[in-house]
Amino acid sequence: MQTTFNASPSGQAIIQNTTAAGIEKLVVNLHPGNDSVIDIQIKEETPGDGMLVSSTISINQDGMQKLVEWLRDQGAIQ
Repeated sequence: MQTTFNASPSGQAIIQNTTAAGIEKLVVNLHPGNDSVIDIQIKEETPGDGMLVSSTISINQDGMQKLVEWLRDQGAIQ
């Protein structure tokens, strides 16, 4: 598996995993001027198919703080 990370000045970050089964992307969009909401998309692409959005969610500031606390509890971040 090969993993890449790309970020843009417009507030979009993409983590991409490339495997023999296809490509998985985690796309995070920040909204310039509105730091209280982010959008998260999970996309999957299999050979021969187009990009499919598996899931999209918007998280407000309170939800993001809860997510970070949960990730810390799980040991995923410090």
